[in-house]
Amino acid sequence: MMLDTAVIPCGGLGTRLHPITRWLPKEVLPVALKPVLYWSLDEAADAGLLRAIIITNPHKPMLEAVARNYQGPLELEFVPQDHPRGLGDAFLRARDNLAGSPFLALLPDNLFQGPNPTAAVLGTFRATGLATVLLAEIDRKDAGSKGPTGRATVRKDPGGSLRVIAVADKGAGRFDTAGADTAFTPIGRMAFGGDILAEFEEVGRTLPAGTELDDVPVLQRLARREALAGVISPARFFDVGVPEGYREAVAASPARA
Repeated sequence: MMLDTAVIPCGGLGTRLHPITRWLPKEVLPVALKPVLYWSLDEAADAGLLRAIIITNPHKPMLEAVARNYQGPLELEFVPQDHPRGLGDAFLRARDNLAGSPFLALLPDNLFQGPNPTAAVLGTFRATGLATVLLAEIDRKDAGSKGPTGRATVRKDPGGSLRVIAVADKGAGRFDTAGADTAFTPIGRMAFGGDILAEFEEVGRTLPAGTELDDVPVLQRLARREALAGVISPARFFDVGVPEGYREAVAASPARA
């Protein structure tokens, strides 16, 4: 089954960006006069995807209003997530819309300048048949402008492709290279086969009540089975979900009316 759909989780409340966001959803904050969400939608369309399922939050009505004004070629669908319970929960909310088809998870608070990272992930997914995650190599000096994602251990296979063989738990505050000059981390572009939702459900059943269902436990399971491919994009990466990263993106993207 062809992968032609992006799932874009927008249910979170953007607490890491306070007080920049104030009453605005972080996905509508402007970078170069364009809402952050539009950057994600344009990236998906440019990579050849046809549809985007946007996971919304009823407490952020402005988000859906802005999304419906998007003028690009994607078919948009909206699924509510009334309380932010993690990325895994957001993916499960899209189950009926996906109907067992593969999808690309596209996190709008990761913004890129350069070659299309979604296209790179799709290329590796189609070539390997494996779940595929985008990887960023973060310098220690830049770690303070990135969120607390977990480090990834990567192996280069004989054909030149990358295999992610371990993913660490998320930290707190900002990314930590553990003293190394650089470290790899999975970032917000992930291609999955349609059967991945059963894996998220299985992990969810093991969690204590009220615990968020994140993507990391599933990525860890895939990595342990050597069933997770990685791809490194040369595009410049901004974590616009934290104040430092948002300011960097704005500074690097002059507004053009």
